Amino acid sequence: MQVDLAKGEPGMFPAEYRKKVSRGWRRLACAVLVLFSPLWLTSPANAQAPENEPSISSAQAKPIRIGSLILDAELLGRGQGWSWFVGDSRARYGFGNSLFRVGLSQQKNKFGWRIELAQPAFYGLPDDALVPGTAIPLGLGGAYFSANGNRENVAGIFVKQAFLSIRGIDNNHSTLRLGRFEFSDGEERAPSAPDLAWLTGQRVAHRLIGDAYWTDIGRSFDGVDFSSDIGADTNLTFMTGRATRGVWQTDGMGEMDVDIIYSAFTREFPTPHTDSQLRIFAFGYHDGRKVLKVDSRALAAREADTRNIRIGTFGVNYAIVTPIWRLGKWDLLVWGAQQIGQWGRLSHRANSGTVEMGWRPPIPWIHPWLRAGALFASGDGNQNDSTHATFFQPLPTEQQYARLPFYTLQNSEDYTGQVIVRPTAKWQLRSEVHKVKLHSANDLWYLGTGAFQNTSFGYDALPDNGHRGLGNYVDFSVDYQVTSKLGLRYYIGVLSGKGAETKLPHGRKGGFTYLEVAYRF
Repeated sequence: MQVDLAKGEPGMFPAEYRKKVSRGWRRLACAVLVLFSPLWLTSPANAQAPENEPSISSAQAKPIRIGSLILDAELLGRGQGWSWFVGDSRARYGFGNSLFRVGLSQQKNKFGWRIELAQPAFYGLPDDALVPGTAIPLGLGGAYFSANGNRENVAGIFVKQAFLSIRGIDNNHSTLRLGRFEFSDGEERAPSAPDLAWLTGQRVAHRLIGDAYWTDIGRSFDGVDFSSDIGADTNLTFMTGRATRGVWQTDGMGEMDVDIIYSAFTREFPTPHTDSQLRIFAFGYHDGRKVLKVDSRALAAREADTRNIRIGTFGVNYAIVTPIWRLGKWDLLVWGAQQIGQWGRLSHRANSGTVEMGWRPPIPWIHPWLRAGALFASGDGNQNDSTHATFFQPLPTEQQYARLPFYTLQNSEDYTGQVIVRPTAKWQLRSEVHKVKLHSANDLWYLGTGAFQNTSFGYDALPDNGHRGLGNYVDFSVDYQVTSKLGLRYYIGVLSGKGAETKLPHGRKGGFTYLEVAYRF
């Protein structure tokens, strides 16, 4: 369900004045109100770190138990500020959003269930953050505005999860879920070693299939999920499901004609000195929505192509963490995938791969982690042949890999450096620098995070001006765990756009910042 929130009208001021002056103050006020509402509604004495980032505290929020029932909830507020451009268009704005999630679950012997509701809301979305004459967003404010019927203030409520679970049906540590649930690839088995768990959770999971948690609306799947632990170190996972709406639009209740069938084999190889994990995965993706496909073909060719998309993805990843005598620890992560199938009338052949390395020097005061990596995702070099060669991310959580979300892992190259510092158990500081290029100048520059409604494709694409250079950016984030239930996060990222983004000889600058409060119990 989706509603348009009531907007106050100053009445005594002319419309032009309200639009040019008052709107900016309303947006700022909404962002501040949303941001600090969790603090006003809760006590600092009850306060957990923002989810899906490396935990900055070992403390865990304890849910409320009512007999055998378990009640848990999350209240999140975020205020965002953008200065963004596409070509010659620029927008500067701020807006706020909130999310309230509440879940009730029960586990009795082998049988269990969970029901969870989500209530996202957005305040002061910009009505001028789209490239004139198009639906191309100037930052995420434009994406939310366009996806929610061009409304500045909007809220929704829907069933986020509702499933039955059965444990141990194969005499192993197995779990079968039937119904609506969240799912992401790469999280089939969480390693026991903390560093290895961070690598698989942050640099593998959500790359191709994810719950899009960062948007605060997210996505779920209606289907069946089976996970079985074979012994202490091996896991087999099978999942099939239909994706729900959501991600950018606050109505996340219904389904889309988008289906996934997924399987993975995961095995850890622990030794007295090293920790490592191998995953082999395969999945099929089907998109039967009758919407205009986004690729490098001419508009007439795409309008004439109403056939479904069917893609098979086959891949492997391996991560290892091992000590170096007197020098701390080093880690290596390798990930690769090959795709085959049908992109409407075209055959589909594409691939992607990444290599990352890290070093944790033994400096006790700040516990630094230095990392570097390189990624490529194939592009389509010939729009007139019978093959679609752009690597396709079906349903990812894009912000996990592009914290400044102006690109995807499609037709791209991303050269990355990371620094993570943890001076205390409550603080974490993280900074990244990225050099982002397009893999093929004959393809397009893709934006988005996958299908989210039945009326649009889920990705946008822009011409690259005949250049491969997309942009360089540096960012910084700080997480502070106030108590076991209350966490704060601040993020800022600054972009220097290159030739594919702008024709200006010295490029253009853009930026994005947010402040977030999350309270969980």
